Amino acid sequence: MASASTKATSTKLILKPSITLKGHQEIIQSISYFPDGQRIISGSNDKTARQWDLKTGKEIEEALSVCERIVYAMAVSRNGRWVATGGGDRNTAEVKVCEVETGIVKTFEGHSQTISCVDISADNTHLASGSDDKTARIWNLDTGKLVAGPFKSEDYVGAVRFSPDSKKLASGMSNYRNWMSGLGNLIDH
Repeated sequence: MASASTKATSTKLILKPSITLKGHQEIIQSISYFPDGQRIISGSNDKTARQWDLKTGKEIEEALSVCERIVYAMAVSRNGRWVATGGGDRNTAEVKVCEVETGIVKTFEGHSQTISCVDISADNTHLASGSDDKTARIWNLDTGKLVAGPFKSEDYVGAVRFSPDSKKLASGMSNYRNWMSGLGNLIDH
């Protein structure tokens, strides 16, 4: 059998800033786009979340002090209705969700240490949170109630992601392992 070789050409990609957004006073830990692609929201060590207009480069509204501690994680729902933030410190967990249109903020309680990651399901109904307390949890966005979990892990949970059909949750831990939970009947769709 003859071997065929192909020569891969390498291209050098250089990212150049198209806009610089100024406003946070400390390190930016997380960024998420709104579905319209024209806005983003950023979370920072300065304990704020800021919403930005990408056409003008201006902050859309005054910074919201969403956490008592650092804002480590942010997510925007695919329909743009919800913005979720996660943060805290070694002894404090902060999971908050803001309904964008009304400005109503809900606090979800259950974790005991820093929230390192959040994700909103594709069907815009659930929030997943992962924490340094070695658990992942799933919440109902409308009610703020815990609907699944805590899912215990062997180490800090550093990533959570819903599947495209919103029926599975994948999680990554700081000990370089992944696990997946099929949500099936745990969540009533």
